[in-house]
Amino acid sequence: MRGLTPLLAIGLGLILFPASDAAAQVGKQSTLWTWTSGAPHHDAIVQVSLKGAIGTGIVIDVAKDKPVGDGFEGLCATAYHVVEPDEGKREIEVLYRNGKVAERALLLDFDKQRDLALLWVWVPKGIEPVKCAEKAVRPGDQVEIAGLGGGSKLDCCLRHFSSAASAPTNSDVILCDVALLPGDSGGPVFNADHEVAGVISGGWFWWDGGIQTDHGYPIQVTWPAKACNVSAIQQLHGKVPGWYRRRK
Repeated sequence: MRGLTPLLAIGLGLILFPASDAAAQVGKQSTLWTWTSGAPHHDAIVQVSLKGAIGTGIVIDVAKDKPVGDGFEGLCATAYHVVEPDEGKREIEVLYRNGKVAERALLLDFDKQRDLALLWVWVPKGIEPVKCAEKAVRPGDQVEIAGLGGGSKLDCCLRHFSSAASAPTNSDVILCDVALLPGDSGGPVFNADHEVAGVISGGWFWWDGGIQTDHGYPIQVTWPAKACNVSAIQQLHGKVPGWYRRRK
């Protein structure tokens, strides 16, 4: 790829492009992504927002024996930098594809080094979690990446596209030779069985290759796509039962 600038770019929580051009920018006419067909596992993808910054997340667990209003207690995985606390008050909001909102999600646990966070969140009825993979993604494995970058919308313009894990992929990290947009952070990487195999942390470099939307706006992306591998999710998820017991 030409025009690469050596800038580490993992802070992808902000929408940086005009919302009015979102459909043209991330729509299926774009040649940046090889789109996949819609499927039920996409319903577990959520928008995670905090102080105007927007990222992506994925519901990985629902406690059907712990009802809360018209839903249940559950767990959502996202990137740590999307929900990283600071000195100010930070209320995490989670929006679902059915339009319902969890206004006070809680940061339950995180792995800062691998840029992964686990949220306790209210999950409305009708949203089913996606199972976490048991095996790590390996180089050459086909994966599906989903995210809300560039003004994508859960109800109409959710991007979900295919790729292959590139050679640097190992037990800790997944790398794919595809572009990402600001807002994709926290989005899921699905394996061929539609299981959650990773969570997007961002890309390594900003890239401005002269690509424009149909309306003439430049598209700046990060490349290559980078995500934690499933072992990080398994480790955080494995701590959760004790936390649930303490809430009884």
